[in-house]
Amino acid sequence: MATENGNTNWPLGVQTVVPAILPAPGNTQFYSYSVFYGANTYRDNAGRSSVPGFKLATFVQAVRLVHTWDYQPDNGIKFSSGVIGTADTLKVQAYGQKDRKTGMKQVYLSPLYLTYSPTDSLHLLTGFNVFLPVGGYDKKDLANTSSNYATYTQEFALTWFPSPSWEVSVEPTISINQRNKDTDYRSGDILNVDYLLGYRLPALPQLQVGLVGYYTHQFTDDRLNGSDVSDTRLKKFAYGPQAFYAFTKTSGVVLKWMHESVVKNGPKGDGLWFEATFAL
Repeated sequence: MATENGNTNWPLGVQTVVPAILPAPGNTQFYSYSVFYGANTYRDNAGRSSVPGFKLATFVQAVRLVHTWDYQPDNGIKFSSGVIGTADTLKVQAYGQKDRKTGMKQVYLSPLYLTYSPTDSLHLLTGFNVFLPVGGYDKKDLANTSSNYATYTQEFALTWFPSPSWEVSVEPTISINQRNKDTDYRSGDILNVDYLLGYRLPALPQLQVGLVGYYTHQFTDDRLNGSDVSDTRLKKFAYGPQAFYAFTKTSGVVLKWMHESVVKNGPKGDGLWFEATFAL
């Protein structure tokens, strides 16, 4: 199965809210991410349902802290660091079997983000980060809260305001997966692009509505016991609406729904997200 059991450590569709903008120097920001994802089919390499009786329901809660350091060179580059902790509960059905687990999922360490704003309307970000599994894992179980392998991720992001009402944001990520030592399975590496086209209402500038989603493409084969596993590369495309309400310049809430319309080698479903942020 693509990316062992069709799973990815990077949360697809998470970065659809000004992804290239982090706190001002000397400030710390708190973020909360809550997501429910449900799927009733697992698709094969041809996009057909391939696992009899498959159902997946999972709820994930993540909290994030990002601090931007006071140091800022004359070239305008800013330096930030962050950490994310994640827990989840999931229920899986397949081949007439059922399993359910609740527990910690992973920690995402971001030792250094670099952000740069060449103009007031254009913002850029990059950072090299790592997912570390922290939950329990048993290869005999149908459901596990942890993937049981680390992932190194390179983030890039662009946020552009072509006018006061419009926002265009994209966040490409490249995820390099490590081997699951309990199964000797190494998931292939993945390119994912989260995107947003947002419009802020002139009569209510605190409210932005937009189109969001993600494109996911696995660009290397999975490997099992040192050999390539062919025809298992994960592909996904999702889209949906998003509403973002800003209470202040540093606080707000987000509600979004994303529907996966094209899927190969993974579960095909829908995700409902609620996010919140405020300055500490």
